[in-house]
Amino acid sequence: MKMLKYSLGALLSAVVLFSSCRDFEDPNIPYSEFDTGAYLRTISRTTKPFDFSDIGNSTFALTLEAVDIEDGATVETVEVMVQHRRLIPDVGLEYTPAAAPVLVKTLQLSDFAPNNESRFLRTSFVITATEALAVIGLTDDYLDCDDVFEFSLNLTDKFGRSFNRDNVSGNIAGAPFYNSPFQYFVDVECE
Repeated sequence: MKMLKYSLGALLSAVVLFSSCRDFEDPNIPYSEFDTGAYLRTISRTTKPFDFSDIGNSTFALTLEAVDIEDGATVETVEVMVQHRRLIPDVGLEYTPAAAPVLVKTLQLSDFAPNNESRFLRTSFVITATEALAVIGLTDDYLDCDDVFEFSLNLTDKFGRSFNRDNVSGNIAGAPFYNSPFQYFVDVECE
């Protein structure tokens, strides 16, 4: 029995010794061939609320940073679209006049520029409430308190891929570091 214990101990020691002498090998993953995406980090939102009594001075404004493998250079276009929703009692939010977003502005790669705060390209833009109403086909007198304007972004890169609110993950859209929802809401406020 004593001999069996020594034999098992020697065998176990040999197995540990030989297995610990192996070099570690990196997994066979081609890191340089990963397909990477792009997103638009929201740097600042300087929106002036859509004030029911002063709709002419109401704006939707963002500063965005294009984040991709080429520090923002894969961006081809960023489409800014808008929809209007109204809260209807006992029904809920209804899109008016149509459910599909309408294009209000298109940003090109040339609209993005280097900055002193990061290596990624940035852009800023402003859309007035009057512009948003015009592309939707509504007028100021149609608005009501608690209406909602829904602005959404669609980034198309030079490879023909699109990144938008429909295909962004919750981690990218909601995490503070990424801060890239591709969708922004502006309420019509009444005092």
